[in-house]
Amino acid sequence: MGRFRRKGFRGYCQRESSKWKSIVDTSRYAIVDIDFGRALQECIDQVGRGRVATCGAIARALGDIRAARSVAVWVAAHPERPGSHRVVRADGRPVLTSASSELGREGTRLFRGRVSADRILDSLEPVGFLTSLREEQQMLSTRVVERGDDQQLECIAGVDASYDGDAMYVVATNLDAEKLIPVEISAVTTKAEFPYIPTFLAYREFPGIEAAVRRLNRRPDILLIDGHGRLHPALFGVACHVGVRLDLPTIGIAKHPLVGRAERSGPMPSGASPIEFGGQVRGYAWTPPGRERPIFVSIGHRISLERALEMVRASTLRGYPEPLKLADRIGREMKRNKRNEKREKGATR
Repeated sequence: MGRFRRKGFRGYCQRESSKWKSIVDTSRYAIVDIDFGRALQECIDQVGRGRVATCGAIARALGDIRAARSVAVWVAAHPERPGSHRVVRADGRPVLTSASSELGREGTRLFRGRVSADRILDSLEPVGFLTSLREEQQMLSTRVVERGDDQQLECIAGVDASYDGDAMYVVATNLDAEKLIPVEISAVTTKAEFPYIPTFLAYREFPGIEAAVRRLNRRPDILLIDGHGRLHPALFGVACHVGVRLDLPTIGIAKHPLVGRAERSGPMPSGASPIEFGGQVRGYAWTPPGRERPIFVSIGHRISLERALEMVRASTLRGYPEPLKLADRIGREMKRNKRNEKREKGATR
Protein backbone atom coordinates (compact mmCIF):
# COMPACT_ATOMS: atom_id res chain seq x y z
CA MET A 1 0.00 0.00 0.00
CA GLY A 2 2.97 2.34 0.17
CA ARG A 3 2.54 5.36 2.41
CA PHE A 4 -1.18 4.86 2.95
CA ARG A 5 -2.00 2.25 5.55
CA ARG A 6 -5.35 0.51 5.46
CA LYS A 7 -7.00 1.64 8.66
CA GLY A 8 -10.13 0.31 10.29
CA PHE A 9 -9.86 -3.29 9.10
CA ARG A 10 -10.35 -6.04 11.63
CA GLY A 11 -8.82 -9.01 9.88
CA TYR A 12 -9.88 -12.04 7.90
CA CYS A 13 -13.31 -11.92 6.29
CA GLN A 14 -15.14 -14.96 7.66
CA ARG A 15 -17.72 -16.78 5.59
CA GLU A 16 -21.23 -17.08 6.95
CA SER A 17 -22.94 -20.44 6.72
CA SER A 18 -26.37 -19.10 5.79
CA LYS A 19 -27.65 -16.37 3.50
CA TRP A 20 -27.82 -12.96 5.12
CA LYS A 21 -31.41 -11.77 5.36
CA SER A 22 -31.14 -8.15 6.48
CA ILE A 23 -31.62 -6.72 3.01
CA VAL A 24 -34.76 -4.58 2.83
CA ASP A 25 -37.85 -5.39 0.80
CA THR A 26 -37.14 -3.59 -2.46
CA SER A 27 -40.74 -3.76 -3.66
CA ARG A 28 -41.71 -0.78 -1.52
CA TYR A 29 -39.46 1.43 -3.65
CA ALA A 30 -41.06 0.42 -6.97
CA ILE A 31 -43.04 3.64 -7.27
CA VAL A 32 -43.11 4.28 -10.99
CA ASP A 33 -43.48 2.14 -14.08
CA ILE A 34 -40.10 1.57 -15.77
CA ASP A 35 -41.39 -0.10 -18.94
CA PHE A 36 -39.42 1.86 -21.55
CA GLY A 37 -41.00 0.00 -24.46
CA ARG A 38 -44.51 0.87 -23.39
CA ALA A 39 -43.67 4.55 -22.87
CA LEU A 40 -41.95 4.69 -26.25
CA GLN A 41 -44.96 3.10 -27.92
CA GLU A 42 -47.16 5.83 -26.45
CA CYS A 43 -44.99 8.37 -28.23
CA ILE A 44 -44.95 6.50 -31.56
CA ASP A 45 -48.72 6.11 -31.45
CA GLN A 46 -49.00 9.89 -31.70
CA VAL A 47 -47.41 9.82 -35.18
CA GLY A 48 -50.15 9.37 -37.76
CA ARG A 49 -50.04 8.09 -41.32
CA GLY A 50 -48.10 10.34 -43.65
CA ARG A 51 -45.99 11.81 -40.85
CA VAL A 52 -42.77 10.84 -39.06
CA ALA A 53 -41.04 11.87 -35.84
CA THR A 54 -37.37 12.14 -35.03
CA CYS A 55 -35.68 10.22 -32.25
CA GLY A 56 -35.02 13.58 -30.60
CA ALA A 57 -38.68 14.59 -30.63
CA ILE A 58 -39.62 11.24 -29.09
CA ALA A 59 -36.87 11.59 -26.48
CA ARG A 60 -38.18 15.02 -25.49
CA ALA A 61 -41.68 13.57 -25.14
CA LEU A 62 -40.22 10.87 -22.90
CA GLY A 63 -38.66 13.60 -20.79
CA ASP A 64 -34.95 13.85 -21.72
CA ILE A 65 -33.28 14.57 -25.07
CA ARG A 66 -30.39 12.34 -24.02
CA ALA A 67 -32.64 9.35 -24.63
CA ALA A 68 -32.56 9.95 -28.41
CA ARG A 69 -29.91 7.31 -29.08
CA SER A 70 -31.79 4.79 -26.94
CA VAL A 71 -34.93 5.45 -28.97
CA ALA A 72 -33.07 4.58 -32.18
CA VAL A 73 -31.54 1.45 -30.67
CA TRP A 74 -34.88 0.24 -29.31
CA VAL A 75 -36.72 0.84 -32.59
CA ALA A 76 -34.01 -0.98 -34.55
CA ALA A 77 -34.30 -3.94 -32.16
CA HIS A 78 -38.12 -4.03 -32.38
CA PRO A 79 -39.00 -3.44 -36.04
CA GLU A 80 -42.26 -5.36 -35.62
CA ARG A 81 -43.79 -2.80 -33.26
CA PRO A 82 -46.62 -0.70 -34.76
CA GLY A 83 -45.44 2.60 -36.22
CA SER A 84 -41.71 1.89 -35.90
CA HIS A 85 -41.25 2.73 -39.58
CA ARG A 86 -42.29 6.32 -38.79
CA VAL A 87 -39.27 7.01 -36.60
CA VAL A 88 -36.44 8.89 -38.31
CA ARG A 89 -33.06 10.28 -37.40
CA ALA A 90 -32.34 14.01 -37.16
CA ASP A 91 -31.47 14.19 -40.87
CA GLY A 92 -34.72 12.49 -41.93
CA ARG A 93 -33.31 9.00 -42.55
CA PRO A 94 -35.62 6.24 -41.24
CA VAL A 95 -34.18 4.24 -38.37
CA LEU A 96 -35.39 1.04 -40.04
CA THR A 97 -33.82 0.26 -43.40
CA SER A 98 -37.04 -1.50 -44.39
CA ALA A 99 -39.21 1.55 -43.70
CA SER A 100 -39.17 3.09 -47.19
CA SER A 101 -41.80 0.76 -48.67
CA GLU A 102 -44.19 1.17 -45.73
CA LEU A 103 -43.75 4.94 -45.75
CA GLY A 104 -44.39 4.97 -49.51
CA ARG A 105 -47.70 3.16 -49.05
CA GLU A 106 -48.68 5.90 -46.61
CA GLY A 107 -47.81 8.63 -49.08
CA THR A 108 -44.49 9.57 -47.52
CA ARG A 109 -41.79 9.48 -50.17
CA LEU A 110 -38.05 9.58 -49.58
CA PHE A 111 -35.60 11.75 -51.50
CA ARG A 112 -32.05 10.44 -51.39
CA GLY A 113 -33.06 8.23 -48.47
CA ARG A 114 -34.55 11.05 -46.40
CA VAL A 115 -38.05 12.17 -45.49
CA SER A 116 -38.77 15.80 -46.43
CA ALA A 117 -38.85 18.28 -43.54
CA ASP A 118 -42.55 19.11 -44.02
CA ARG A 119 -43.45 15.53 -43.05
CA ILE A 120 -41.47 15.59 -39.78
CA LEU A 121 -43.29 16.39 -36.54
CA ASP A 122 -41.36 18.93 -34.46
CA SER A 123 -42.86 17.88 -31.15
CA LEU A 124 -45.10 15.33 -29.47
CA GLU A 125 -47.28 15.41 -26.39
CA PRO A 126 -45.14 14.62 -23.33
CA VAL A 127 -45.73 11.22 -21.76
CA GLY A 128 -43.69 12.06 -18.65
CA PHE A 129 -41.82 8.76 -18.47
CA LEU A 130 -38.30 9.97 -17.70
CA THR A 131 -39.71 12.95 -15.82
CA SER A 132 -41.36 10.52 -13.41
CA LEU A 133 -38.11 8.58 -13.00
CA ARG A 134 -36.24 11.80 -12.24
CA GLU A 135 -38.86 12.75 -9.66
CA GLU A 136 -38.44 9.33 -8.06
CA GLN A 137 -34.67 9.85 -7.94
CA GLN A 138 -35.12 13.23 -6.29
CA MET A 139 -37.53 11.78 -3.74
CA LEU A 140 -35.30 8.81 -2.90
CA SER A 141 -32.24 11.09 -2.68
CA THR A 142 -33.66 12.43 0.60
CA ARG A 143 -33.25 8.94 2.08
CA VAL A 144 -29.51 8.79 1.52
CA VAL A 145 -27.61 8.72 4.82
CA GLU A 146 -24.30 10.59 4.59
CA ARG A 147 -22.71 9.12 7.66
CA GLY A 148 -21.61 5.74 8.89
CA ASP A 149 -20.68 4.03 12.13
CA ASP A 150 -16.97 3.76 11.19
CA GLN A 151 -17.04 0.09 12.16
CA GLN A 152 -14.02 -2.04 11.52
CA LEU A 153 -14.39 -3.81 8.21
CA GLU A 154 -13.85 -7.48 7.53
CA CYS A 155 -15.15 -7.61 3.97
CA ILE A 156 -15.18 -5.05 1.19
CA ALA A 157 -17.22 -5.91 -1.88
CA GLY A 158 -17.55 -4.59 -5.39
CA VAL A 159 -20.06 -5.07 -8.19
CA ASP A 160 -19.67 -4.38 -11.90
CA ALA A 161 -21.80 -4.97 -15.01
CA SER A 162 -20.50 -5.82 -18.48
CA TYR A 163 -22.61 -5.88 -21.64
CA ASP A 164 -22.79 -7.69 -24.94
CA GLY A 165 -25.77 -6.18 -26.71
CA ASP A 166 -28.64 -6.48 -24.25
CA ALA A 167 -26.97 -9.38 -22.40
CA MET A 168 -25.74 -8.20 -19.01
CA TYR A 169 -23.01 -9.97 -17.03
CA VAL A 170 -23.00 -8.80 -13.40
CA VAL A 171 -20.28 -9.91 -10.99
CA ALA A 172 -20.12 -9.27 -7.25
CA THR A 173 -16.86 -9.88 -5.42
CA ASN A 174 -16.27 -10.03 -1.68
CA LEU A 175 -12.67 -9.48 -0.59
CA ASP A 176 -10.91 -9.74 2.72
CA ALA A 177 -10.55 -6.08 3.63
CA GLU A 178 -7.04 -6.34 5.02
CA LYS A 179 -5.42 -8.72 2.55
CA LEU A 180 -7.54 -7.75 -0.47
CA ILE A 181 -7.86 -11.37 -1.53
CA PRO A 182 -11.14 -12.86 -2.83
CA VAL A 183 -13.31 -14.65 -0.32
CA GLU A 184 -16.31 -15.27 -2.55
CA ILE A 185 -17.60 -14.33 -5.97
CA SER A 186 -21.08 -14.44 -7.44
CA ALA A 187 -22.12 -13.90 -11.04
CA VAL A 188 -25.40 -13.36 -12.84
CA THR A 189 -26.23 -13.36 -16.54
CA THR A 190 -29.46 -11.61 -17.42
CA LYS A 191 -31.11 -9.48 -20.06
CA ALA A 192 -31.06 -5.71 -19.70
CA GLU A 193 -34.68 -4.62 -19.95
CA PHE A 194 -33.99 -0.89 -19.69
CA PRO A 195 -31.81 0.97 -22.22
CA TYR A 196 -28.71 2.97 -21.43
CA ILE A 197 -29.72 6.60 -20.86
CA PRO A 198 -27.22 8.95 -19.19
CA THR A 199 -28.14 9.68 -15.53
CA PHE A 200 -30.67 6.79 -15.46
CA LEU A 201 -28.14 3.95 -15.25
CA ALA A 202 -29.64 2.53 -12.05
CA TYR A 203 -32.86 1.53 -13.81
CA ARG A 204 -30.79 -0.54 -16.22
CA GLU A 205 -28.39 -2.16 -13.78
CA PHE A 206 -30.18 -2.51 -10.45
CA PRO A 207 -32.01 -5.80 -11.16
CA GLY A 208 -28.74 -7.53 -12.08
CA ILE A 209 -26.81 -5.91 -9.23
CA GLU A 210 -29.43 -6.98 -6.70
CA ALA A 211 -29.38 -10.56 -7.99
CA ALA A 212 -25.58 -10.80 -7.85
CA VAL A 213 -25.27 -9.20 -4.40
CA ARG A 214 -28.02 -11.40 -2.95
CA ARG A 215 -26.05 -14.48 -4.04
CA LEU A 216 -23.17 -13.59 -1.74
CA ASN A 217 -23.23 -15.70 1.41
CA ARG A 218 -21.57 -12.99 3.44
CA ARG A 219 -23.23 -9.59 3.71
CA PRO A 220 -20.71 -6.96 2.55
CA ASP A 221 -19.55 -4.52 5.18
CA ILE A 222 -19.31 -2.01 2.36
CA LEU A 223 -20.11 -2.24 -1.35
CA LEU A 224 -18.23 -0.39 -4.10
CA ILE A 225 -20.34 0.42 -7.16
CA ASP A 226 -18.92 1.09 -10.61
CA GLY A 227 -20.89 4.30 -11.13
CA HIS A 228 -21.69 7.62 -9.49
CA GLY A 229 -23.33 8.23 -6.15
CA ARG A 230 -24.01 11.80 -5.04
CA LEU A 231 -22.13 13.22 -8.05
CA HIS A 232 -25.32 13.07 -10.07
CA PRO A 233 -27.87 15.67 -11.29
CA ALA A 234 -30.47 14.33 -8.86
CA LEU A 235 -27.86 13.52 -6.18
CA PHE A 236 -28.95 9.92 -6.67
CA GLY A 237 -26.72 7.91 -8.96
CA VAL A 238 -26.61 4.13 -9.18
CA ALA A 239 -24.51 3.82 -6.00
CA CYS A 240 -27.17 5.71 -4.03
CA HIS A 241 -29.94 3.70 -5.67
CA VAL A 242 -28.35 0.39 -4.72
CA GLY A 243 -27.50 1.56 -1.22
CA VAL A 244 -30.96 2.87 -0.39
CA ARG A 245 -32.86 -0.04 -1.90
CA LEU A 246 -30.63 -2.72 -0.37
CA ASP A 247 -29.89 -0.78 2.83
CA LEU A 248 -26.14 -1.30 2.43
CA PRO A 249 -23.22 1.08 2.90
CA THR A 250 -22.18 1.94 -0.67
CA ILE A 251 -19.60 4.10 -2.45
CA GLY A 252 -19.78 5.36 -6.01
CA ILE A 253 -16.60 5.13 -8.11
CA ALA A 254 -16.71 6.37 -11.71
CA LYS A 255 -14.12 6.88 -14.44
CA HIS A 256 -15.71 9.99 -15.95
CA PRO A 257 -17.27 13.09 -14.34
CA LEU A 258 -21.00 13.65 -14.62
CA VAL A 259 -21.56 16.86 -12.66
CA GLY A 260 -19.59 19.30 -10.54
CA ARG A 261 -16.21 20.97 -10.76
CA ALA A 262 -12.94 20.59 -8.90
CA GLU A 263 -12.29 23.26 -6.29
CA ARG A 264 -9.61 25.75 -7.25
CA SER A 265 -7.82 25.28 -3.94
CA GLY A 266 -6.25 22.18 -5.44
CA PRO A 267 -5.71 18.69 -4.07
CA MET A 268 -5.71 17.88 -0.36
CA PRO A 269 -2.88 16.14 1.48
CA SER A 270 -4.60 12.86 0.52
CA GLY A 271 -3.92 13.70 -3.13
CA ALA A 272 -7.63 14.08 -3.90
CA SER A 273 -9.36 17.19 -5.23
CA PRO A 274 -12.80 18.07 -3.83
CA ILE A 275 -15.63 18.19 -6.38
CA GLU A 276 -18.26 20.82 -5.72
CA PHE A 277 -21.83 20.53 -6.96
CA GLY A 278 -24.81 22.60 -5.89
CA GLY A 279 -22.72 24.64 -3.50
CA GLN A 280 -21.39 21.63 -1.57
CA VAL A 281 -18.50 19.23 -1.83
CA ARG A 282 -20.14 16.07 -3.12
CA GLY A 283 -17.14 13.98 -4.10
CA TYR A 284 -13.44 13.71 -4.81
CA ALA A 285 -11.30 13.31 -7.89
CA TRP A 286 -8.37 11.06 -7.04
CA THR A 287 -5.67 9.64 -9.31
CA PRO A 288 -4.63 6.18 -8.06
CA PRO A 289 -1.08 4.85 -8.48
CA GLY A 290 -0.47 3.59 -12.01
CA ARG A 291 -3.31 5.62 -13.50
CA GLU A 292 -3.03 8.82 -15.55
CA ARG A 293 -6.58 10.10 -15.12
CA PRO A 294 -8.54 10.50 -11.90
CA ILE A 295 -11.45 8.43 -10.70
CA PHE A 296 -14.46 10.11 -9.10
CA VAL A 297 -15.52 9.06 -5.61
CA SER A 298 -18.80 9.97 -3.94
CA ILE A 299 -21.19 8.83 -1.24
CA GLY A 300 -23.62 6.10 -2.10
CA HIS A 301 -25.38 5.46 1.21
CA ARG A 302 -24.63 5.07 4.93
CA ILE A 303 -21.10 6.45 4.79
CA SER A 304 -19.39 9.83 5.11
CA LEU A 305 -17.51 11.33 2.19
CA GLU A 306 -14.17 11.27 4.03
CA ARG A 307 -14.66 7.64 4.97
CA ALA A 308 -15.64 6.82 1.37
CA LEU A 309 -12.39 8.28 0.06
CA GLU A 310 -10.43 6.46 2.75
CA MET A 311 -12.01 3.12 1.81
CA VAL A 312 -11.39 3.61 -1.91
CA ARG A 313 -7.75 4.50 -1.35
CA ALA A 314 -7.31 1.59 1.04
CA SER A 315 -8.74 -0.93 -1.41
CA THR A 316 -6.73 0.31 -4.41
CA LEU A 317 -3.32 -1.18 -5.13
CA ARG A 318 -2.95 0.05 -8.68
CA GLY A 319 -5.28 1.75 -11.13
CA TYR A 320 -8.71 0.93 -9.66
CA PRO A 321 -10.15 -0.54 -6.43
CA GLU A 322 -9.41 -4.25 -6.25
CA PRO A 323 -13.03 -5.44 -5.74
CA LEU A 324 -14.14 -3.59 -8.87
CA LYS A 325 -11.07 -4.55 -10.88
CA LEU A 326 -11.69 -8.24 -10.15
CA ALA A 327 -15.43 -7.99 -10.91
CA ASP A 328 -14.68 -6.25 -14.21
CA ARG A 329 -12.13 -8.89 -15.22
CA ILE A 330 -14.49 -11.77 -14.49
CA GLY A 331 -17.35 -10.06 -16.31
CA ARG A 332 -15.18 -9.62 -19.39
CA GLU A 333 -14.17 -13.28 -19.25
CA MET A 334 -17.83 -14.32 -19.04
CA LYS A 335 -18.64 -12.21 -22.08
CA ARG A 336 -15.68 -13.59 -24.03
CA ASN A 337 -16.54 -17.18 -23.12
CA LYS A 338 -20.13 -16.69 -24.24
CA ARG A 339 -18.99 -15.30 -27.58
CA ASN A 340 -16.61 -18.22 -28.07
CA GLU A 341 -19.40 -20.64 -27.20
CA LYS A 342 -21.66 -19.09 -29.84
CA ARG A 343 -18.85 -19.18 -32.39
CA GLU A 344 -18.18 -22.86 -31.70
CA LYS A 345 -21.86 -23.73 -32.02
CA GLY A 346 -22.01 -21.91 -35.32
CA ALA A 347 -18.99 -23.81 -36.62
CA THR A 348 -20.61 -27.20 -35.91
CA ARG A 349 -23.78 -26.48 -37.87
